[in-house]
Amino acid sequence: MDFADAPYLPAAALAPAALWLSWAWLLGAAVLWFGRGLAARLRWPAAWLVMLWTLLAGFWQPLYSPAYWLGLAFQGPSVTSALLCLGYLVQQGCWPQPERSTLAAPGDASAERGMSAWHGLGVAGVLLGWVLLLDLLACWPQAIYAWGFSPAALAGLGALTVLLWLVWGARQSARQVSALLAAVLLCYAACRLPSGNLWDAVLDPLLWLALNLIMLRRWLRGKKPGRSGG
Repeated sequence: MDFADAPYLPAAALAPAALWLSWAWLLGAAVLWFGRGLAARLRWPAAWLVMLWTLLAGFWQPLYSPAYWLGLAFQGPSVTSALLCLGYLVQQGCWPQPERSTLAAPGDASAERGMSAWHGLGVAGVLLGWVLLLDLLACWPQAIYAWGFSPAALAGLGALTVLLWLVWGARQSARQVSALLAAVLLCYAACRLPSGNLWDAVLDPLLWLALNLIMLRRWLRGKKPGRSGG
């Protein structure tokens, strides 16, 4: 395809720095998430230690940084993953964890309406991942991954983001999803991170795997006795 002959790739000096920074955010968020049962005075020092280790070792001695080895296995996290992890770090640092008593009950209709846009984004991510996986196995007549180098793909996803905000912008979750997608597209358009391909900026294997597990868990919870109507 013409648009894939000479793709616009990220700057050589910017790509390594973005790789260390995005993996540092992801690992720091993972430490906070998996240690959420511990006190904050234990979780945050551990998270900062992992993030500083990833960054400092990455810049001065890459072989000692976990980002180097993770990058060999998974390349770099998507812009979506990086922004979600950064948002989680900011939230955990600025607001205390909500008590379980303040959370909405599973059957609360207002909570389900508020999460509908996020659920839709998760379903779209799962479907996109399967499309790209089948493309890797050469199951489609056209190379879907190559479309990610096309400016038309960026324009199309941008139009969908604007449409989401215009149609469902009254919902808080829809505004949050629109803001996330807009930030991802802006970062990609400005820097072409992480690989120059739009699909890599939107989705990565780890995020896709996490979305599959979340959707499977939601489906299993919905199949439990007493969850369905009747």
